[in-house]
Amino acid sequence: MEEINVHSKKWSHLQGIGLFFLLEIMICATALMVEKQTMEILFYFQALAAITTLFFVGSDWENIRHLLRWKSFSFWKLGACIVLAVLCSLIVQVLVFYLNKTVSPEESNNYTLYQYHPYGNYLMVLSIAVLPAIFEELAYRGYLMQKLLHVVDRKEAIYISSILFFLIHFSLVSFFWLLPFAVLLAYIRIKENTLWYGIVIHFTFNLSSCLVDMLYP
Repeated sequence: MEEINVHSKKWSHLQGIGLFFLLEIMICATALMVEKQTMEILFYFQALAAITTLFFVGSDWENIRHLLRWKSFSFWKLGACIVLAVLCSLIVQVLVFYLNKTVSPEESNNYTLYQYHPYGNYLMVLSIAVLPAIFEELAYRGYLMQKLLHVVDRKEAIYISSILFFLIHFSLVSFFWLLPFAVLLAYIRIKENTLWYGIVIHFTFNLSSCLVDMLYP
């Protein structure tokens, strides 16, 4: 009887993972199918993804809320995370620049959608740095990883959540950096038992990318 209950709970967690990821895939795929991308459309789909994340996080709040505590806070760790994120972001930006120059010379950068808006710089930071740092960490290192830990061991949870994070971006070109980045974030979340270091790294990494795009549009 006990074994049946264990399998039932695992199946329930797998259903939660599958349903959430299916909705994420649908939102991202629909956004990519929009022929003319605009800032308004981008924010619409980001809001939809954020609401979905909040719904699922709320449904499992008792098991997730401890990840929003920061008991192991350390200025040294925080500083190291920021420096690491900046360095990694700059390296990736250089590699992506040369890759785009070779593969798609006419490809525009992220700044294109925002540059003509009077508050474009702030909206770009909000869209690319703030929102993903919060909601992607809540989604993939929060809800999904917590569910996975009820089904598989820590190592497998790190790799599976990282692969799902990579897949949701629909970008094969980013494989060489996005997957290792996701593994790093997942490892830190497991080691520190909090989402905050990951949120800081994610935010700093994306913010550095925004600043590069603003300086070299």
